[in-house]
Amino acid sequence: MISHNAAATQAIAASLALRLHGGEVIALIGDLGAGKTTFVQGLAAALGVTSRVKSPTFSIMNEYAIEPTKAQLWSQNNKPAKLARLIHADLYRLQNDAELSALSLADEQRADTVLIIEWPNAVSVDLNPDITVTIDHLGEDERAITIVAK
Repeated sequence: MISHNAAATQAIAASLALRLHGGEVIALIGDLGAGKTTFVQGLAAALGVTSRVKSPTFSIMNEYAIEPTKAQLWSQNNKPAKLARLIHADLYRLQNDAELSALSLADEQRADTVLIIEWPNAVSVDLNPDITVTIDHLGEDERAITIVAK
């Protein structure tokens, strides 16, 4: 898909959010400034996150509560989703796999959680994502967004 502005990037992310049911790991790939945080903001808003979503570049991992009254999601079986949290991790600054291990991302993979990982290739461990989103910067505001699910 081609996005011509931040609002379109957020709308694409929102369309993905409506297909999530919990337990997914999403790898988010793109250069600095590609719009990864903008994508997560759109996804988070569609899931029912009401707090401000910001880049986890320096915090490494941010956790957001999904407001149950806001989430209007349905699984493929047309059953209500039971999402409670969104975890947004950025592995860009990690120096080695030991630092990844210290994050305990495996413990964050729960049925009530969507886990989004920026810069998954920064470590040698295969994070085994369910969905990979790649954002390529085409021009000033244009982005090519590719979403691949297993």
